[in-house]
Amino acid sequence: MSGHPQTAAETSIGRAIMLPCVLLFGAMFNLTLVVAGLKELVIDSLGGTIADATLFFSVETFAYIIFAPLWGILSDRSGRRKLFIIVGFFGSTVIYALYTRVGSIDMLLGLRFIQGAFTVMGWSLVMALVMDQPKIGSKGRYMGLMGASLILGVALGAPVGGYITRWHGARAPLAAAAALFALLTLLACWLRETRSTREGARLKEIAESLRSQPRLLLPYGVHFIDRLAVGLFVVIFPLYLDSLGAGDAAVRGRYLSGFLVPFAFLQFFTGRWTEKIGPAKPLIYGSLLYGLLLATVGVAPLALLGPVMVGLGILASVMFPPAIVLTSQLSTDRTRGSAVGGFNLAGSLGFAIGPILGAWAYATEGFAFAFALCGGFEVLLAALAWWWLRDWKEV
Repeated sequence: MSGHPQTAAETSIGRAIMLPCVLLFGAMFNLTLVVAGLKELVIDSLGGTIADATLFFSVETFAYIIFAPLWGILSDRSGRRKLFIIVGFFGSTVIYALYTRVGSIDMLLGLRFIQGAFTVMGWSLVMALVMDQPKIGSKGRYMGLMGASLILGVALGAPVGGYITRWHGARAPLAAAAALFALLTLLACWLRETRSTREGARLKEIAESLRSQPRLLLPYGVHFIDRLAVGLFVVIFPLYLDSLGAGDAAVRGRYLSGFLVPFAFLQFFTGRWTEKIGPAKPLIYGSLLYGLLLATVGVAPLALLGPVMVGLGILASVMFPPAIVLTSQLSTDRTRGSAVGGFNLAGSLGFAIGPILGAWAYATEGFAFAFALCGGFEVLLAALAWWWLRDWKEV
């Protein structure tokens, strides 16, 4: 038996931080759960094309772009997050259940847009809820845990979905996602809102507050470039591995795990580092080194590509916590939902543009140019961050 009784703060940490992280993990897990069975669902079952399979993800991304800032503004206006989160996850439950009965591509894509609107309502405002927590001294590690939850969910959803598809058919991952969203809806009922968000802000106040903080463009830019790099990797990296004689799916998985594992598991520690020294230095030096290393991917021989991917994962883990901490510092309790909505809008826009940019760069000058171009954007962003933050003592 322990002689140390739990304080109220200790007993509430689960509802304040760990429960939101579980919700974020579940939402991102569902995001990729259907990836492995997409061919069987869209092409084999519904008679669609590869373009239709691509649209299945693009349509959801465009819903994120449209609705992430809208839900943020509405939650700030109402002074509530929890109700929006519950509605978002419940709506996602219903749409994923309807997916199992879909009989045409048009219906599938129409439902996908609606589902994207509900899903981003849930997870985007969970992020805002974590950022609302008043214990500023621990905010860096909170952001690190949040980032780790997001990445782990994305990383684990696809392989689990692949096994479910193999054992139970193309629509089974959709039914599993509906069940998981139903569980997330129930869990969201135990979320705790902070008092600081209960008095709604007027639209004019939200607009003036965000307009008065042009530095918000910096964390938005970091997230945009980060997601753009991910979108570029989705298209270009498998082709590059194939050109090096490593086109097997298992080999691709090993290289991607070299990136994802340190990216996910180091974010808590980089978040604590951000608490100690502020977000400016990790953001600037992380972006600079990430960009320089990313530019080498297109010229790296296969023997060195594994260590390069691990290095990219380490540096990526340095960048997310300070970017989201900076977003929190530059927004108020009454406008944080809108600020997080803008942050997620930037990320979704980057992810949508990344594959297009990658395909164009590869067709123009090849693999080396594609990765160098994306790395160059990161280096440029680091220079901009240094110039913009050099005299700002709060960071």
